[in-house]
Amino acid sequence: MLLHEVFVDGFRNLAQVTLRPHPRLTVLIGDNGQGKTNLLEAIHLVAALRPLRPVERAAELVAFGRETGLVRGRFALDGPLDVEVRLEQRGRKATVGGKAVRDVATLAGRLGVVSFVPDDATMIRGGPGDRRRGLDRFAYALLPAFAAASRRFDEALEQRNRLLKEPVVDDDALDAFTPPFVDAAVDLARLRAEACVRWAPVFSAEAHALGGDALGATLGYQSGCFDDDVATTASAALQQHLQQRLDRGRDVEKRKRSTLCGPQLDDVVVAKAGRGARFLASQGEARALVLALKLAAVRLLTEARGQGPLLLLDDVAGELDRHRAARLLQSIDEHDAQVFVTTTGTDTLPPLGDCAVVGVHDGRLRA
Repeated sequence: MLLHEVFVDGFRNLAQVTLRPHPRLTVLIGDNGQGKTNLLEAIHLVAALRPLRPVERAAELVAFGRETGLVRGRFALDGPLDVEVRLEQRGRKATVGGKAVRDVATLAGRLGVVSFVPDDATMIRGGPGDRRRGLDRFAYALLPAFAAASRRFDEALEQRNRLLKEPVVDDDALDAFTPPFVDAAVDLARLRAEACVRWAPVFSAEAHALGGDALGATLGYQSGCFDDDVATTASAALQQHLQQRLDRGRDVEKRKRSTLCGPQLDDVVVAKAGRGARFLASQGEARALVLALKLAAVRLLTEARGQGPLLLLDDVAGELDRHRAARLLQSIDEHDAQVFVTTTGTDTLPPLGDCAVVGVHDGRLRA
């Protein structure tokens, strides 16, 4: 996939900005607070059809004093593809070729974008929810069935929890809603396990390329409900196991008023030299591990699609020592991805090859 042009108007501090990026590497340079990360966010929004960082309302992305914002991207993906995201006070609307997008998750999966921001270190040092979200973002892009499976599970979990929160739980209704929950839980767990199985060896190789033997990184899926290997155990056996656990734990769930077993409790275990990286890895090592996860995702998505995704790296030079930053740029050059990097100055980066360097000042671009 290639982004030929992005037009941004009324998005955070950006007003009527047009960027025509380099096909391989575009470096956005400028002082902090000038709009570099905002431009990355705009690119992510039009490529992934969701914000780069969580927001409560789409209106938070609209420039101060404006009613609406607009991001328009011209892509090459098996032919020309024009995508537009309009931000309004009531939400956001996406169109492709002027037609409303009905299945946002499927289109986002087709487009493909991998991003790194400093807060992504929570994938290593944060809680299980941070790692689940990181895994799910990868699975959305890699596995076509994941979006529908995730939606189905979220709906089943919400319905079951709603019943458990009633002042008096209707056991007959709970009996009726539990089998659909079990089916959805098994489907989601198997897809997450598949994503991890495919991610793990490539992640270990990328971590070695970035940090050498010192990182010795591994990745594994930790189920929130199954003791057996989810990837190799038959679905029927997993369904039976989960149903039995839910039956045994029903009284406790009634007291807690929540579903206490299922993929909503999954975790991803990232280890360094055989020990959990969450507490063992230094800040620099944690960020190198996250970058290895991202580069592994780029490689796998490229293999699966036959073309690379966009790779967005925010202030990556400020997160790594110069040696690891040099290794990162070398590794990026080996991947088939269109890369966007933000930095406060090219002196913070190792020598750059063929690329475009674009200045960002007060929400405007300088070639």
